Amino acid sequence: MRIFRTTAAALLLGTGTFPANAATDSGDFAVYGWGARDCNAIVTILDGEQGAQARGQLAEWISGYISAQNRTQDGVYDLTPVKTHYPLVNLARNICTNNSDQLFEGVVSAMVESFSALRLPANSPIVSISRNGQSVSINEATMLRVQEFLISSDHLEDGSADGKFGPNTARAIESWQESAGLTPNGLPDMATLFLMARQMEQ
Repeated sequence: MRIFRTTAAALLLGTGTFPANAATDSGDFAVYGWGARDCNAIVTILDGEQGAQARGQLAEWISGYISAQNRTQDGVYDLTPVKTHYPLVNLARNICTNNSDQLFEGVVSAMVESFSALRLPANSPIVSISRNGQSVSINEATMLRVQEFLISSDHLEDGSADGKFGPNTARAIESWQESAGLTPNGLPDMATLFLMARQMEQ
């Protein structure tokens, strides 16, 4: 068990304040399991012989963390638009490489907060979309928000936001990915949603 202070999480990723409903007046709270490990240990384990096994355990830990946050936060159905949390392990690892002394819990907290512009206030149907041999699952409400963002950034025509994935949306995502320095695959994958959410907050 480790003790973590919420103010430390606010320094990660350049994000703002974090909800403090699950901490003492001084911002302290107990952290257990993988969340109590520091980033240096997490990166070492992921790069070691037990990396594959640890990746699965970390994905489960992140899923449990997000589920608990979804339950306790008002007006939120799902804090993240990502439907499978294995990719979040990779993102957390990348963040950890630049924050080696931070607890893993703090990194996950900051990472989840970075998706705040795409959090779901209510349940929405999940659809699986595929393109060029790759596939992702996404809520229709998230797809609609992505389309609205693409329209506002001049990558998609006005009036075309309907929450449905099609050729025009794929081409618009691909165009935006190229402008953002991402590999253009035309899919709203984890990296794309992460960067879009951060731009939406600006």
